[in-house]
Amino acid sequence: PAQQPADKPKATPNHNAPLKNAPLCIKIDVEPTNRQNVGYSLMFNVDTVATGLRYGVEVKDRKTMLKVYHQTFLGVDALDWLTQHALKAFMVKENANPNEAPGERLKILSRSAALLLAQRLLETEVFRQVNKSKATNVFEDPGSLFRFREDEKAGPVLNTRHVWNCRARPPVIVAADLVHKAMLLHLTHRSQHPAENSPEWKGFMEVAEELQMVDISLLFRRAEVAFFLNLHNALMIHTHLVRQTADGENLKRLRLKLLRLHQYRVGGQFYCMETMQTRLIKPKGGAQASNAGAAEPRLRFAISFGCVSSPDVKVYSVDNLDQELTQAAATICSKEVSVVLSPDPRGVKTVMLPKIFKWYAKDFGNDRREVLLFAANHVGATLSEELRQLAQSGSFRTQYLEYDWRKRPFGRPP
Repeated sequence: PAQQPADKPKATPNHNAPLKNAPLCIKIDVEPTNRQNVGYSLMFNVDTVATGLRYGVEVKDRKTMLKVYHQTFLGVDALDWLTQHALKAFMVKENANPNEAPGERLKILSRSAALLLAQRLLETEVFRQVNKSKATNVFEDPGSLFRFREDEKAGPVLNTRHVWNCRARPPVIVAADLVHKAMLLHLTHRSQHPAENSPEWKGFMEVAEELQMVDISLLFRRAEVAFFLNLHNALMIHTHLVRQTADGENLKRLRLKLLRLHQYRVGGQFYCMETMQTRLIKPKGGAQASNAGAAEPRLRFAISFGCVSSPDVKVYSVDNLDQELTQAAATICSKEVSVVLSPDPRGVKTVMLPKIFKWYAKDFGNDRREVLLFAANHVGATLSEELRQLAQSGSFRTQYLEYDWRKRPFGRPP
C-alpha cells in the first residue's frame, strides 16, 4: 500500500514568551497534509532538552584520523535520543496508546522534529561540532563528533562555557551590568583569579553569558557607543582576571596580543577588544551625522587597557553619554595638559600633552592648532585661555608625556 504522507513539522520562534528570564523554547508546528490529520503545535524547552540529552549520549574521548577528540559524543546518538524524546511528546499530544508500537507517520514526524531540534541546539551552542563532515546533514553522519559547551576547556571566547537559555535584557543594560560587576571584581580581588564558586564570580559570568542572546542590530549610534564602551572595558578586566596579570606588569610588549587574545560572543558574532575599538572609532557605514559622531575623539579617553595611564573605568549610559565622554576627556586633560616655558632664548612655550594626542593626532584635528583647541575645551578656564592664545599665535612647541604601561593594581579602582 502507498505510504501515508507524514505531517510536516517546522520550527518557529515563540513570540509570546516574556522578554526577561523566560526560558528559550522551540515551537514545532505540525501542519496536516490531508483533511484527516489536524494540525497542532508542541513547545520544547531548550534547557530541558539539553539536560536530558546530556544523559542520553555517551561522552568520552574518541580517536578519528589519528587525532583524539576529548569529551565528545556522536551526532547520530544525539539524533536518536532526540527522536525518542520527540516521539514521546507526539504520542502524548495525540493520545496514542503507549503500550502499542507507534505508527509509521509518528516515526517520520518524530525524526523530522529531532532534526529541527538538533539544528537549533547547535545554533544556540548547547554543543558544537569538533570535526568536519561532508554529509548533507551532519547529525546523520556516523563520523560527526560534537562536544557540549560545558566540556570545553577555557579558550579565547570567555562567555560560552555555559549556554544562556533565557531571553536577554536590552543590550545596553546587559553591558552596563557587566562592567559594573567587573569593576567590583577588580576591587574585591587581588592578583589571584577569583574562585569560580564565589557568588561575585558566578554573578559576573551569568551576565557575560547573557550576551549570547542580545540583539544589537537595532541599536542607534549613541546606544551602540555606550554598549561597546562598557563591553570593551568589561572584557579588559575579564582578560586580566583570567590571565592573572600581575600588579605592575609592563603590558606594552603584550598590547596587541591582549587586544586580540580573548573574545565575547555577542548574539551571533565574536568581538575581541580590537574589533570593539574599531566598531567604536569607525562605525559601520562611515561617518554618521549624529551627536555621537562629533564625540568620537573623546572615546580615546574612555577606552581603557588597565594600565596606570589608561582612563578610569566607569559605567557609561545612553542618556548622559555626551556629558560622560566630556568628563572623561576633562579628567585626563586637566591632570596631564600643562604649559611650561622652554629653555629657549626666544621664550617659546612648550605644551605638555598626554601621549594619546600623539598616537591618534588625526582624531583631534587636522593640524597641531586644532589639537591644542581640543585640549583647551577640556581644561580649566585659565589654562584654556592660555592654550587658545598659543593656538592663535602658532608659536609653541609640543611635547608628550611618557605613557605608564604598568598594570593597575587589583584591589583599587580599574
